[in-house]
Amino acid sequence: MQIHRIRRHERDFTVIANKAIRDPRLSHTARGILVYVLSLPSGTQVNVRTLSDGFPQGRLAVSKAVKELRELGYWVTRTERESSTRRIVSSVDVYEVPGASEPVPTRVGTGEPGAFSPSGGMDSYRDGRKNPPCPPAVADLDDPHAVESARILRRLGDVDPRLRLSEPRVRELVPEVGVWLERGASAAEIVDAVSSGLPAKVYSAARLIADRLVRKRPARKRAWRRVFECPECRDPLPWGQESGKCRDCRESSGVGVFAACSG
Repeated sequence: MQIHRIRRHERDFTVIANKAIRDPRLSHTARGILVYVLSLPSGTQVNVRTLSDGFPQGRLAVSKAVKELRELGYWVTRTERESSTRRIVSSVDVYEVPGASEPVPTRVGTGEPGAFSPSGGMDSYRDGRKNPPCPPAVADLDDPHAVESARILRRLGDVDPRLRLSEPRVRELVPEVGVWLERGASAAEIVDAVSSGLPAKVYSAARLIADRLVRKRPARKRAWRRVFECPECRDPLPWGQESGKCRDCRESSGVGVFAACSG
């Protein structure tokens, strides 16, 4: 068997331990569901019904696969009563390695070192070691560039109240928005990338926004040189000349004046 891989993943990829993918206790359907769920952003609403919709296995096969994941500790359902409403609510934690102390961040990776994850942690190295803790940079809002970034982040709360951020969180995320602006993205493009396709419930606006700002980060747009035209013939001026006539028009004007004087 020959394996054909992409040489390098720049974005939209997921890193998962081989131990999880090759667990012999899991059926192929259970492994596929585990990989699929681990590739989703944290906060996505997933259950047997949503996993069955649009997939050929059917609800019974999906239900059996999820049961396997539950029995082996990959899929943990917690039920508790809300103190304010007294309603009973359920939440699901999905683990890349059963028995881990914290759920593995379920998001699509970017391949960029130190990428911010929805759980507030940092990406792991390929050998499993954790990056050293690094607090997010806090922006100085006296900088006009940072002021524009902060304005865009505050605008998200107007688009959807679930994306409203506190001022400390705005300052933390300003540098990420600044990267988008430096790469040529407009305010409307940034707002649309962050606010479109939101899950039914947003557990942490700051983590969701941070994840999308990193995961959807655009490539740098090509900078085009501004072209200046000759006022006479409308042809583009030579490189570095921003005003005046082109060489041909200057020479033709000089010849005309010389001929009039000599006559």
